[in-house]
Amino acid sequence: MLRKCIKPLGIVLGGILSIHVSAFAAETDVKKSSTPVKEAKPAPNPETKTEAKVGTPKVEAKAETNKETAHSIKEQDPNKVLATVNSENIIQKDVDQIVNRFKNQINEEQIPAVSKQILDGLITQKLLTQFIRENKIEPSKKDIEAEINKVREDVKSNPGLAGKTLEQVLESHGSSIDDLKRDVTISLALEKYLDKDLDDKKLKAYFDQNKAVYDGTEVKASHILVDTRKMNTDAELAQAMEKIKKAKAEVDSGKDFAETAKQYSDCPSKEKGGDLGFFTRKGQMVEPFAASAFALKVGQISEPIKTDFGYHIIKVTEIKKGTDVKFDDMKQVVKQDILQEKAQALIAQLRQKAKIDIKA
Repeated sequence: MLRKCIKPLGIVLGGILSIHVSAFAAETDVKKSSTPVKEAKPAPNPETKTEAKVGTPKVEAKAETNKETAHSIKEQDPNKVLATVNSENIIQKDVDQIVNRFKNQINEEQIPAVSKQILDGLITQKLLTQFIRENKIEPSKKDIEAEINKVREDVKSNPGLAGKTLEQVLESHGSSIDDLKRDVTISLALEKYLDKDLDDKKLKAYFDQNKAVYDGTEVKASHILVDTRKMNTDAELAQAMEKIKKAKAEVDSGKDFAETAKQYSDCPSKEKGGDLGFFTRKGQMVEPFAASAFALKVGQISEPIKTDFGYHIIKVTEIKKGTDVKFDDMKQVVKQDILQEKAQALIAQLRQKAKIDIKA
């Protein structure tokens, strides 16, 4: 939903709520190809400038291949309770509404994984809504309308949406102005709540500790991955950990890292000795992979680390230093990064305290 249009908001909604399926479709494509580390780039969003390309044969062909998916989504009881969050229900209709917005962008085999991710995002959304209500930090109607009007202006200025109103854009994707207002409410409330103790001193300290994030420094690294995404038992995970430890022991004893990657890694990069090329501190690799890589010196090899993809060991092979940047030029970016981190910490805290019962 208008993820790129809501740029005036302090906290990007997609980053917090994780229910924007255009990104999920790309992510599941990545998972199918077993390329585990680089974060998926969002699929083309019809609400951005890419809509101007809808008439091209290539895009039409993609839509045609997914027509069957649109009609093959199994109909389920729309009132079936999928989860309860502190006694409040999330029902099948809530998930289906979002899946249907993107039914031409995903294939049938992706639907279960996408639906699971949507449900997880809706649980987060429910927790945040409850938190805002309980703490009485709802933004004023005036502030909400001001942000909605900014989105309207973004729609007007987008050549790909010429002649369309915000309501029409939302409706064409199974959404509504009420959905947008809810998302704006969450974003504004959280930004105000999380921003209350931030001052220039804290922003500057964060900037100084994370200069590599802002100066464009890049590292080139190779890795070995033991993929755990299809593992469900503790025994399987323990076996995977033993495998990555064995690979680490072999490279520590002098075995060539590239050869070890070819032998042990589950990532397609193993064909290149695990080489992932250059990447920046944020925006390209998942955490804590990026954090671990940037903590290494050239030639160093990390201890095993765990990401959503599995267990990794990383070797940094080259570092490209970035350019000098000044705090004043990056101040607003630094602030948004801190807000994102604080939001994620809050969500983790809410999840830990909540009574969540997933029934599906």
